[in-house]
Amino acid sequence: MFANLAADTRRLRMIKSKGFPGYLIESLLFENGYQAVVLHRTAHWFKSRRIPFLGPFFHRLSIFLTGVDIAPAAVIGPGLFIGHGVGLVVGDQARIGSRAMLLQQVTIGSPAVDRRNEMPTLGDDVFVAAGARLIGGITIGDGAVIGANAVVAQDVPAGCKVLSAAGLEIRPPRPPGRDGVEPGEEAREETPEEESE
Repeated sequence: MFANLAADTRRLRMIKSKGFPGYLIESLLFENGYQAVVLHRTAHWFKSRRIPFLGPFFHRLSIFLTGVDIAPAAVIGPGLFIGHGVGLVVGDQARIGSRAMLLQQVTIGSPAVDRRNEMPTLGDDVFVAAGARLIGGITIGDGAVIGANAVVAQDVPAGCKVLSAAGLEIRPPRPPGRDGVEPGEEAREETPEEESE
């Protein structure tokens, strides 16, 4: 647990300008992603040693304090970094390698309640962007990048990028037609009552 936490803490240097111990204290107090990592490591330590009550307690504490739901049984390698973690969910059978980076609203879990043992395995140095869903017994290779809002239900080879193909169409505003009337709209003639007013 402590070796993993030390590696997790070293990852904070990527975003912090203060030296040690300033950045550590600041992160423990104000970074919900780092708080979630510390609480998960604690919950996992108790769960893996079959110490009753304390694993679920630290898991619930993490959800309450950070909005991050990482099951105590999930196995996560050293160097985990969670950015803006609110809404992140990692299931109990998930396996995540070293130096993973997870952003907000990510889901790593099973495709159905009756298939809870089918959860993703992520390699080392995997980046998962905001809103991505990794579902089922898939394998994400080392160094893969999963783009924002991508839904992944098949294996991804090492070093590949998965981007969401969401259709987004942006149309420029239409210029008004003659007499300021929008195209497709008919000009309304004034009634005799309106003319007399």
